[in-house]
Amino acid sequence: MSERLIDWLFGVIARPGETLNEIAAEKPVGLAFLVYLIVAALNAITNTYSNQSMDAIDELMFEVGFYLAPYWFVIGAVFFSIISIFISTLLIHLFARLFGGRGGYWSLFSAYAFAVFPLIIGVPTTVFLGLTGVFGSVISGLITFGLAIWVLILEVIAIREAHGITTGMSILAYFIHLIILIVIPVAIAVFVVLAVLAF
Repeated sequence: MSERLIDWLFGVIARPGETLNEIAAEKPVGLAFLVYLIVAALNAITNTYSNQSMDAIDELMFEVGFYLAPYWFVIGAVFFSIISIFISTLLIHLFARLFGGRGGYWSLFSAYAFAVFPLIIGVPTTVFLGLTGVFGSVISGLITFGLAIWVLILEVIAIREAHGITTGMSILAYFIHLIILIVIPVAIAVFVVLAVLAF
């Protein structure tokens, strides 16, 4: 199984379509969740304990008047990531089925979880470039942005391969789910704030 896992991890990078199709067919839910959890945890630790983040955390704690240990931010980020993947997979699954998809929830979950693997590249990048000051932070930010785009593309491929729909329909399902998760809550929050200010 370890050889299969390594093959899948490298396959996500080298031959994503074929690999994500195979993962969706085999549904290795436990392994997929483990990969996702490790990547989420490593990124949460790296981002929380970077120099700039630590300064921001200290400043925030000073403003609110109490101290919260940084590891609570890591725990919160990992917990949010876990909730996020289950909700995201459910929404995407529903829209993919609406657009003619034939796959199951756990097929999509497995492929979708493996699709985030390239984000692990950002862990050593953030650590090393974060030590080089402003220039390193800028380069780290650009690399992080590039990785995010790469993972977004892999997530769309995961939807396509898990549900057997076109790339266009996969993109549509992905962005509709983003609108639901991001735009609508932000719009509600803005509306509530404006309503409170009006009174």
